[in-house]
Amino acid sequence: FWLKRVKTLAFERSVLVVPLLLLHILPLSCACCLPASFCAASMAGFNDSILSASSRKPTGMKGKVHDLATTLQTQNEELGIEKGHMQTIKNENMNNTSGMQGQLNDIKHYFKADIQRMNEEFRVQLKLQEAENVRLQQQVTQLKGEKTSIHQQIIALQRRVEEIEEEIGHE
Repeated sequence: FWLKRVKTLAFERSVLVVPLLLLHILPLSCACCLPASFCAASMAGFNDSILSASSRKPTGMKGKVHDLATTLQTQNEELGIEKGHMQTIKNENMNNTSGMQGQLNDIKHYFKADIQRMNEEFRVQLKLQEAENVRLQQQVTQLKGEKTSIHQQIIALQRRVEEIEEEIGHE
Protein backbone atom coordinates (compact mmCIF):
# COMPACT_ATOMS: atom_id res chain seq x y z
CA PHE A 1 0.00 0.00 0.00
CA TRP A 2 2.74 2.47 0.91
CA LEU A 3 4.79 1.61 -2.18
CA LYS A 4 1.92 2.75 -4.38
CA ARG A 5 2.24 6.18 -2.84
CA VAL A 6 5.90 6.61 -3.75
CA LYS A 7 6.75 8.34 -7.01
CA THR A 8 10.11 7.99 -8.73
CA LEU A 9 11.49 11.07 -10.43
CA ALA A 10 14.47 11.02 -12.79
CA PHE A 11 16.75 14.01 -12.45
CA GLU A 12 20.08 14.11 -14.30
CA ARG A 13 20.35 10.31 -14.35
CA SER A 14 20.05 10.02 -10.57
CA VAL A 15 16.85 8.83 -8.98
CA LEU A 16 15.10 10.64 -6.17
CA VAL A 17 12.41 8.77 -4.34
CA VAL A 18 9.86 11.23 -3.07
CA PRO A 19 7.01 9.90 -0.95
CA LEU A 20 3.69 11.33 -1.83
CA LEU A 21 2.51 10.92 1.72
CA LEU A 22 2.13 14.28 3.32
CA LEU A 23 0.80 14.70 6.82
CA HIS A 24 -2.20 16.70 5.69
CA ILE A 25 -3.33 13.94 3.31
CA LEU A 26 -2.61 11.01 5.64
CA PRO A 27 -5.57 9.14 6.99
CA LEU A 28 -6.20 9.45 10.70
CA SER A 29 -5.27 5.84 11.14
CA CYS A 30 -3.47 3.44 8.84
CA ALA A 31 -4.60 0.07 7.64
CA CYS A 32 -2.89 -1.62 10.55
CA CYS A 33 -4.42 -1.27 13.97
CA LEU A 34 -1.92 1.28 15.31
CA PRO A 35 -3.08 4.60 16.75
CA ALA A 36 -3.08 7.57 14.42
CA SER A 37 -0.47 9.45 16.45
CA PHE A 38 1.91 6.51 16.19
CA CYS A 39 1.34 6.26 12.46
CA ALA A 40 1.92 9.98 11.93
CA ALA A 41 5.11 9.90 13.98
CA SER A 42 6.35 6.75 12.33
CA MET A 43 5.50 8.16 8.88
CA ALA A 44 7.43 11.36 9.62
CA GLY A 45 10.42 9.21 10.53
CA PHE A 46 9.81 7.10 7.44
CA ASN A 47 9.73 10.20 5.24
CA ASP A 48 12.98 11.47 6.78
CA SER A 49 14.70 8.13 6.28
CA ILE A 50 13.50 7.89 2.66
CA LEU A 51 14.64 11.42 1.87
CA SER A 52 18.04 10.89 3.49
CA ALA A 53 18.40 7.55 1.71
CA SER A 54 17.41 9.11 -1.61
CA SER A 55 20.03 11.79 -1.32
CA ARG A 56 22.67 9.06 -1.27
CA LYS A 57 23.44 7.23 -4.48
CA PRO A 58 23.22 3.46 -4.15
CA THR A 59 26.53 1.67 -4.61
CA GLY A 60 27.42 -1.77 -5.81
CA MET A 61 25.40 -4.01 -8.06
CA LYS A 62 22.06 -2.51 -6.96
CA GLY A 63 23.29 0.97 -7.83
CA LYS A 64 24.47 -0.12 -11.24
CA VAL A 65 21.22 -1.93 -11.95
CA HIS A 66 19.29 1.10 -10.74
CA ASP A 67 21.36 3.41 -12.97
CA LEU A 68 20.87 1.08 -15.94
CA ALA A 69 17.13 0.95 -15.30
CA THR A 70 16.99 4.73 -15.11
CA THR A 71 19.04 5.10 -18.27
CA LEU A 72 16.84 2.57 -20.04
CA GLN A 73 13.68 4.35 -18.93
CA THR A 74 15.05 7.72 -20.07
CA GLN A 75 16.10 6.32 -23.42
CA ASN A 76 12.70 4.65 -23.87
CA GLU A 77 11.01 7.98 -23.18
CA GLU A 78 13.32 9.74 -25.63
CA LEU A 79 12.70 6.99 -28.18
CA GLY A 80 8.95 7.46 -27.81
CA ILE A 81 9.32 11.19 -28.31
CA GLU A 82 11.49 10.67 -31.40
CA LYS A 83 9.01 8.13 -32.79
CA GLY A 84 6.32 10.78 -32.40
CA HIS A 85 8.50 13.30 -34.24
CA MET A 86 9.17 10.79 -37.01
CA GLN A 87 5.46 10.06 -37.38
CA THR A 88 4.74 13.79 -37.57
CA ILE A 89 7.43 14.22 -40.23
CA LYS A 90 6.06 11.24 -42.19
CA ASN A 91 2.54 12.68 -42.07
CA GLU A 92 3.78 16.08 -43.20
CA ASN A 93 5.76 14.42 -45.98
CA MET A 94 2.70 12.44 -47.09
CA ASN A 95 0.64 15.64 -47.12
CA ASN A 96 3.34 17.47 -49.07
CA THR A 97 3.78 14.54 -51.45
CA SER A 98 0.07 14.32 -52.14
CA GLY A 99 -0.01 18.09 -52.66
CA MET A 100 2.95 17.96 -55.00
CA GLN A 101 1.49 14.93 -56.77
CA GLY A 102 -1.73 16.87 -57.29
CA GLN A 103 0.22 19.80 -58.71
CA LEU A 104 2.17 17.46 -60.98
CA ASN A 105 -1.08 15.89 -62.16
CA ASP A 106 -2.52 19.36 -62.85
CA ILE A 107 0.57 20.28 -64.86
CA LYS A 108 0.41 16.96 -66.71
CA HIS A 109 -3.25 17.55 -67.62
CA TYR A 110 -2.47 21.12 -68.70
CA PHE A 111 0.36 20.00 -70.99
CA LYS A 112 -1.71 17.11 -72.32
CA ALA A 113 -4.56 19.47 -73.21
CA ASP A 114 -2.09 21.98 -74.69
CA ILE A 115 -0.45 19.30 -76.87
CA GLN A 116 -3.86 18.06 -78.01
CA ARG A 117 -4.88 21.65 -78.88
CA MET A 118 -1.63 22.15 -80.85
CA ASN A 119 -2.21 18.85 -82.70
CA GLU A 120 -5.70 19.97 -83.68
CA GLU A 121 -4.39 23.35 -84.85
CA PHE A 122 -1.67 21.57 -86.82
CA ARG A 123 -4.21 19.28 -88.51
CA VAL A 124 -6.37 22.28 -89.47
CA GLN A 125 -3.35 24.17 -90.82
CA LEU A 126 -2.22 21.02 -92.67
CA LYS A 127 -5.61 20.71 -94.38
CA LEU A 128 -5.58 24.41 -95.29
CA GLN A 129 -2.06 24.08 -96.67
CA GLU A 130 -3.00 20.99 -98.67
CA ALA A 131 -6.00 22.83 -100.13
CA GLU A 132 -3.78 25.83 -100.98
CA ASN A 133 -1.24 23.49 -102.61
CA VAL A 134 -3.97 21.93 -104.77
CA ARG A 135 -5.25 25.37 -105.79
CA LEU A 136 -1.74 26.59 -106.66
CA GLN A 137 -1.01 23.38 -108.58
CA GLN A 138 -4.17 23.92 -110.61
CA GLN A 139 -3.10 27.50 -111.35
CA VAL A 140 0.38 26.30 -112.41
CA THR A 141 -1.21 23.72 -114.72
CA GLN A 142 -3.53 26.39 -116.15
CA LEU A 143 -0.61 28.81 -116.65
CA LYS A 144 1.41 26.09 -118.37
CA GLY A 145 -1.53 25.47 -120.68
CA GLU A 146 -1.80 29.21 -121.42
CA LYS A 147 1.97 29.39 -122.01
CA THR A 148 1.77 26.49 -124.44
CA SER A 149 -1.14 28.15 -126.22
CA ILE A 150 0.70 31.49 -126.39
CA HIS A 151 3.83 29.75 -127.62
CA GLN A 152 1.82 28.03 -130.36
CA GLN A 153 0.28 31.38 -131.28
CA ILE A 154 3.75 32.94 -131.48
CA ILE A 155 4.92 30.13 -133.75
CA ALA A 156 1.82 30.58 -135.92
CA LEU A 157 2.39 34.35 -136.08
CA GLN A 158 6.08 33.86 -136.96
CA ARG A 159 5.02 31.62 -139.84
CA ARG A 160 2.49 34.17 -140.90
CA VAL A 161 5.19 36.92 -140.78
CA GLU A 162 7.46 34.73 -142.85
CA GLU A 163 4.66 34.12 -145.32
CA ILE A 164 3.91 37.82 -145.53
CA GLU A 165 7.60 38.62 -145.97
CA GLU A 166 7.79 36.08 -148.81
CA GLU A 167 4.77 37.60 -150.49
CA ILE A 168 6.14 41.10 -150.13
CA GLY A 169 9.57 40.02 -151.24
CA HIS A 170 8.20 38.41 -154.43
CA GLU A 171 6.32 41.38 -155.54
